[in-house]
Amino acid sequence: MQYRALRYGLAAVFIATLAGCASRHEDKADVADAGHTGFSAYADERIVQEIRRLESDPSAKSTLPLRRVWYLGQRAYLLTPPCCDLFNHLYSAEGRLLCAPSGGLTGRGDGSCRGKME
Repeated sequence: MQYRALRYGLAAVFIATLAGCASRHEDKADVADAGHTGFSAYADERIVQEIRRLESDPSAKSTLPLRRVWYLGQRAYLLTPPCCDLFNHLYSAEGRLLCAPSGGLTGRGDGSCRGKME
């Protein structure tokens, strides 16, 4: 009898885990258009506004974990998420999502970046 309860309990946990992963699909839709997938911990509008603010005032400090870098000879911004196993997204100076050079489960990003950051 205990074995059956354990089996049903594990099945319920497995189904709940799958359902939780599936609920992130809507969050990834806007990122998938950029050529890769990944969930961002911050709203896209907030990221774009912050990049525009930093572009207009190069001496300003970011209110997000956003770092200025060089990517393919152009200025870009690397956004580091606040927690575990999320991609570190790289944005152009215009606020367009480029790729994820690092982060994720492997720590190697999404594999869509064509060059190295400086």
